[in-house]
Order: sequence, then C-alpha cells, then structure tokens
Amino acid sequence: MKTQVLKWANLLGETGIYRLLCPGRLPVFMLHRVTEGDDGVPAGLPADQLRSHLQYLSDRGYQVLSMDELWHCLHEGQPIPSRSVMFTIDDGFYDHHDVAAKVFDEFGFTLNFFVITGLLDQQLWPWDDQVSYAINHARVVNTDIRLPSGLVYSVNLEAKSAKTTIKETREALKAAPQTGIYQWLQEEFFEKLDVDFPSSVPPEYRPMSWSDARSLRERGHGVYPHTCTHRILSTLSVAEKREEIRDSLKRVEEELGYSPEIFAYPTGRLADYDDEDVKELGQAGFNMAFNTVPAYVRQGQDRYQLPRFSLPETKADFLQIVNRFEAFKERLRG
Repeated sequence: MKTQVLKWANLLGETGIYRLLCPGRLPVFMLHRVTEGDDGVPAGLPADQLRSHLQYLSDRGYQVLSMDELWHCLHEGQPIPSRSVMFTIDDGFYDHHDVAAKVFDEFGFTLNFFVITGLLDQQLWPWDDQVSYAINHARVVNTDIRLPSGLVYSVNLEAKSAKTTIKETREALKAAPQTGIYQWLQEEFFEKLDVDFPSSVPPEYRPMSWSDARSLRERGHGVYPHTCTHRILSTLSVAEKREEIRDSLKRVEEELGYSPEIFAYPTGRLADYDDEDVKELGQAGFNMAFNTVPAYVRQGQDRYQLPRFSLPETKADFLQIVNRFEAFKERLRG
C-alpha cells in the first residue's frame, strides 16, 4: 500500500504541484561511497544508480547548484530556484575522484567534496571505517571491550551479524570521548578482536590525492574541509576543536591555493557539534556549515546548521525528495 501511495504521489510530483505548494526549499544530497563494478568499495552506491538519478535531473531541466550559488541565495536573499538540487560527498576516498566525479562530469553537474585532510595526507583512515574493518576481520567473535568512556561493551558475532555489530559499535563510540579514539582502536579494539592492525591504509579505504583534489577544483567542483581526523567535535576539548577546524582549513589552503568558507561536521547529528564549534567556525572565517539532519535548506536557517538528505538509492525515494513531496508531507505534519 505504501509503495503504491508513493508511486502515485511521485506521478503527481511530476506536475510540479509540490514545488508550487512548498517553494523555497532546496534538497542537498549527501553521498559517501560510489562503486563501479567489482571495485571493492564497501557499501557504495552503484555508479549506474547515481547516473540514473542525474539523468532524471538533466532530462527535466533541474539546476544543480554550486556552493557559490547557494551562498548568494542565502546571504543576498535571492530566491532558491524551483527546479534545483545540490550534491555533496563526504570524506575524500579514491572513488570520490575516480568514480563519482566522473559521473557528475558526464552531465556537467557540480559535486561538492568535504575531505578529511588527515586522510588525504595519508596519516590515518576514518575511525568508523576502522571499526568496520576490525569487525569484518575478527578472529575472536565473542568478547567484552572497555570503551573510551570506561563502559564495558560486548561484541558477539555469533548472536548478531557483522553489519548490525558495526552499526551498534559505531553508535556506542559516537557517545564516547574521542580524544584518543585512534590509539584506543589500535591498542584495544583490534587487539581484543585479534585483528592485525594494517601497516598501511587498506586498499578499499585509500584516499584520493591532493593532486586529485586540485583536478576536481579545476573541473568546477568544490573541495572543502571535513576536519583533520573525523573525530566528533562535541566530544573534544576547545583546543582540540580549534585544531580540527583551523588545521583542516589550513591544509586545504596550502594544497589548493584558496580559502574555503564551507565546512561539514563529522557524522553531523545535532549532538555531534555544539555552540563552541559554531563559534570557532565563524572565527576561522567559515560562512556555512552542513550537518546530516534530513531536511530541506531554506531561507532564514542558521547558516552553520544547514541540513542534508542522504542520497537514496531507490528512484522512488529520490523523487519524493527532489519533487518536494517530502516537503509537502512536512507541511501536512505541522
């Protein structure tokens, strides 16, 4: 029943009725990994599915906004175009340059990259991906592990799937102090699961290069900071917050030769950043920042708390956001 309702709602959405009833709303989509063929990318959106989404937008005359265009709308009061969307992709993995950007280039659309500068510097790979790697390679399937918070956390791969365990472990770590999370992962988590910590970044988690990032800029895409280490800002001290924000800004400036004014919070839930982080962003010279709250960008929103939708894989879910049926539902709810 729900599928049929969505089908008919999306057909009605093709008429533009929801955009007319709910003007001034911009869907900003967030990607993470994009896969093409058997390339080893974990949990990636298939490139052909991404291509299908972009083909829909191209065929119907949608405008894919750049960050500059969004800034003009929000700062100067220019109306958000009715047929417009925006795309972002977080972290800075190799498939972002090698696969995702090339799909966007096929349509002449802009993609905005938020990069973990420590990843591009090959100093680390994200803590949440280290959790996935350790659980997927665990030789011990049932053990208790003391979290950075001091709480004892049970891993039982006999009772739960690896996918469920990864999700639950990540959630537990998001609520824990993250100052020393990388050391904890290597010395405690990998050790308890009897997993050898890789001497170099595993191939599936390798980053794009700074040369790749420069190429993206030259092709009209945006490249912006996503902290140095991807640690959750709200769990860090003021000094650590400042370091994550300002040092990632500095690295982008050094490598790309310009001062980026846009930022994305790691993991991006409302609990993952605080007023001190917003203050630091403003003092560092940032004009906008994105979280991961699933909602439309609108005039009058806090420019340091702009929302983003995860890019749906299915066409039906994609269409209900693009054609603003999701906005119409929000309006009916309240």
